[in-house]
Amino acid sequence: MDSPTPSYKTNAGRIIRSSAWLSVYRILRMVIAFAVGIIVARYLGPEDYGRLHYALASVLIFMGVAGPGIKDVITRRFDANESETGSIINAGMLLILISNLLMLSAALLMVITLRPGDELILMMAAVIGVGNLFRVLEIYELWFHYKLEMGKTVLVQGLSFFLISAGKIGFVLLGMEVFWFAVLMGSELLLTGIGFIILIKIRPQGVLRIGERSISQLAVSIFRESIPSIAGVAFVLVLFKIDQVMLGWLSSDTEVGFYAVAVPFSEYWAFLAIAIVTSAYPALLEAFRKSDGSFDIYFKRTAGILGWLAIAIMIPVWFLGEWVILLFLGEVYAPSANILSIHIWSLYFIFMIELMRKWYVIQKKLHLFLYISGLAALINVLVNYALIPAMGGIGAAWATIIAYSFAGYWGLLLFRDTRKKLIILPASFFTALSYLKIMLTESRK
Repeated sequence: MDSPTPSYKTNAGRIIRSSAWLSVYRILRMVIAFAVGIIVARYLGPEDYGRLHYALASVLIFMGVAGPGIKDVITRRFDANESETGSIINAGMLLILISNLLMLSAALLMVITLRPGDELILMMAAVIGVGNLFRVLEIYELWFHYKLEMGKTVLVQGLSFFLISAGKIGFVLLGMEVFWFAVLMGSELLLTGIGFIILIKIRPQGVLRIGERSISQLAVSIFRESIPSIAGVAFVLVLFKIDQVMLGWLSSDTEVGFYAVAVPFSEYWAFLAIAIVTSAYPALLEAFRKSDGSFDIYFKRTAGILGWLAIAIMIPVWFLGEWVILLFLGEVYAPSANILSIHIWSLYFIFMIELMRKWYVIQKKLHLFLYISGLAALINVLVNYALIPAMGGIGAAWATIIAYSFAGYWGLLLFRDTRKKLIILPASFFTALSYLKIMLTESRK
């Protein structure tokens, strides 16, 4: 089948340039975060570093629920009706603010229940949670991403991240206690939100349009459409974050510290999947709407690129991970190396989960996403509960691989509409190679 003719949203060059902004930023962010993380981890030690990340995971497992689920629907609303983009943005902000206030209360209640009397972790969770309330302003970021103008948001996010990273180093030099590092974590989203407001204020007039429907009516409409996605994202967050919470509950803060050092070596790389899928999303939406067979082409190309990227990352990290951890963090974090050698193999499934989540939204089959991610979350909890008491962080790493593989691949067996992806995802490796060959041939002409 011939390749479809590119348009504004499906133009490969535009998507690549747009992805490049996010990818370059994420690479720089990862390098800086790695360096700063090492400094902070060595300064705090495994126990306090574990407390900090236990508080962070406790917040994110709740407060990350509504945003991604609502954002997917909002992007589709942008694509379907640009005449009321301003109303859509305002409705989305209202929904996310209300939901995050409720989720912050739930997060603090969980900390009180699982860690009674631990005032330090409760206070850290509270300040991180208050900072996460400013995620409501990320709706503006969504608009710029939809318009493939990632450079503007990258500038804002990069500046905020740089300031917070500098603050962490400053706190280390000043000998500050672990609580103040939690304050910095919450402050980053506040700075980023202020930056997004400035971007919108200086935008060309007429970009954001207010429709005829009231904000409350539109918010209710978006919420109803988002329910399956929100529930699915909730299960994904359990899938991604429950391990550190359960380690702190069933093992120790020190074990959380070992695990928290190892996991970023796997999960930091998810920025590549996010950048590529975010930039390809408008193209996939348009291709699906055309109903000319181009959607499958774009989907397989994207899946293949993500698959090869995962392989290119997993193998070097598997070989060099132990050396890197011992070199930069020292013998005190030696157990983290064993955790990383297992956890890194979950990266391919992390990439596929991100891609398939968009597929569910585009195909309007979010109920399947809900079922598969829900079962994967349950598997993760049960396997963690079984393995953590005896194996600690290593058990959590094995639970991650088992649960992620179900969410990103094996769970597709459950439904007729997703079964064909069991063939398409592996076959996409060859599709990506063929596409690369065509691109190289055309570039030589």
